[in-house]
Amino acid sequence: QRPFVVQSDEMTVKTNSIILATGATAKRLGIPREDEFWSRGISACAICDGASPIFKNKPVAVVGGGDTAVEEAIYLTKYASHVHLIVRSAAMKASK
Repeated sequence: QRPFVVQSDEMTVKTNSIILATGATAKRLGIPREDEFWSRGISACAICDGASPIFKNKPVAVVGGGDTAVEEAIYLTKYASHVHLIVRSAAMKASK
């Protein structure tokens, strides 16, 4: 029932919307020299880094077979010359 009431020890806030931002942790691959190239060619956020000159009109690879990997691969088609989707497990887990 609106408005929602969010209450802490210090204040009470009434609002019609609540956004839960739970955060995300990038999954590292554990490949040689990964730390050296993190944020210098290896990224965990296509939205954050996809339009950067380092990826623009270049072939890129997305590792993963779940919804997030597929969404990021589709997003990167706007910028990269070619997007490779590397699925390490036996089957894709992304929803249809």
